[in-house]
Amino acid sequence: MIKFSATLLATLIAASVNAATVDLRIMETTDLHSNMMDFDYYKDTATEKFGLVRTASLINDARNEVKNSVLVDNGDLIQGSPLADYMSAKGLKAGDIHPVYKALNTLDYTVGTLGNHEFNYGLDYLKNALAGAKFPYVNANVIDARTKQPMFTPYLIKGTEVVDKDGKKTDAEDWLYWRRPATNHGLG
Repeated sequence: MIKFSATLLATLIAASVNAATVDLRIMETTDLHSNMMDFDYYKDTATEKFGLVRTASLINDARNEVKNSVLVDNGDLIQGSPLADYMSAKGLKAGDIHPVYKALNTLDYTVGTLGNHEFNYGLDYLKNALAGAKFPYVNANVIDARTKQPMFTPYLIKGTEVVDKDGKKTDAEDWLYWRRPATNHGLG
């Protein structure tokens, strides 16, 4: 048994030495509250404090600096501004895409999750709004009272093509694996 374990350990060490190194930039937005423009409608003036239009240029710049990136939204997206209130009052018919999702789709978000304010206008409105997203949503803590099952996809493992430091393209699932804490020497 000890000989087999030593052989297995040597094989694992050799494999990890030859493993490709991939740098991945993870970007996130949060609490956009449907503030698409850099304009404060409550004060009727332009602002430099918020607006996805400003953030979009930062996202594009950050993406252009690296080979591999993902973009995540952390929620509180569809409530909290005049646009959000207008869209809620107007409602979303089948096939309508909320303006926020038109913008996020254009920015090619990888995944999103729900904030507490996504529920302000009710589940039907939320589900109609989410139907316009061209990227998946995950949420593990909202349970359907009737079925006792998660109401939304609780997690996602997404295969993504990445480029390693040597320029070789590979799918992230080819190199993604979990390590036991004992093998993470010096990694914090």
